[in-house]
Amino acid sequence: MIEQFTARAEAASAKVHAVADEAAAVHLVDSLRAEKTAAGLEVGVVRAAKGIAQTGTCIVVTDDEDVRLKTMLPEVSVILLDAADILPDLPSAAPFLRAEQTKGSPSYISFITGPSRTADIERVSAIGVHGPLEFHIMLIGGRP
Repeated sequence: MIEQFTARAEAASAKVHAVADEAAAVHLVDSLRAEKTAAGLEVGVVRAAKGIAQTGTCIVVTDDEDVRLKTMLPEVSVILLDAADILPDLPSAAPFLRAEQTKGSPSYISFITGPSRTADIERVSAIGVHGPLEFHIMLIGGRP
C-alpha cells in the first residue's frame, strides 16, 4: 500500500519523503523549513490521522483551528503520516470516520490530496491560489 499511496500522491503533485522514524522526519522538516523560510515562504506542519492509498489522500482530524489553518494558509504544507496508518481505499476509512463522529467534541476532518488547485473560466489550471503551492508528505516508517 505504501507504493500505491506514494504513486497516487506524487501523481497529484505531492512530494513524498519516506523516512525511517519520527526523528528523521523532524530533521527533514527542519531542513525543509529552513530552505523555504530562506526563500520567503511560510511552512505549516501537521499530522495526518490516516492516509488513503487509492488516491494518495491524507486525512487530518483536529478540533484546533490553528491546525486547520496550517494546512490552508502557508505556501508550503507538510503533513506527517505514519506508514502504518495508510488504508487501501476510502470505504476502509469508514469505521475510523464513524468513530471520530461519535467522540462528542466538534472536530474538523479534512481530506487533502496535493497542493491547492483551481482553474479559471478558460480552464487554465493554477496551483496555490487558494492554498499551498507545495505539498510535502513525510511518510514515517516508509522506505528510508
